[in-house]
Amino acid sequence: MRAAISVIVTTRNAERHLPDLAPLIFEAVQEGILRELIFADAGSTDATAEIAEAIGAEVVPGDRDTAAAQAQGEWLLFLDQCDRPESGWTRAAADHLGARAPAVFRQGRIGDLRARALAPGRSRALMIRAVDWRAGRLGRAQVWPARNRPVSRRTA
Repeated sequence: MRAAISVIVTTRNAERHLPDLAPLIFEAVQEGILRELIFADAGSTDATAEIAEAIGAEVVPGDRDTAAAQAQGEWLLFLDQCDRPESGWTRAAADHLGARAPAVFRQGRIGDLRARALAPGRSRALMIRAVDWRAGRLGRAQVWPARNRPVSRRTA
């Protein structure tokens, strides 16, 4: 059984990044893997919102936490506008999370021994920690860039 996943993408003036990211997200939308796709937009002045809506995303003004509070999925996966997950990443996450496996995922070479690879390859763009939102098991939701520095934290 697949998990109900909400993907939240944080953006600000991301128009130049979305042509690379959008196909990877749109693939999951087409396959019906995502419950919803939310763009948390921090005041873009370019065409970010229009592009996001064109691929079927809901645009929420504000930050990642604002978008997470509105998300309806059982699990939340966070991306930043310049992340480049590999093809099939949402399918792998949905299958894994649907089996109620541990909720930390890794893509790339980030030093977290508890992490599991979402897809093969050497992308160093991000680390995703999936959060079981509905079951109340939100400890911390974090996304790290390759330099291993936390850039966002939400605590229950």
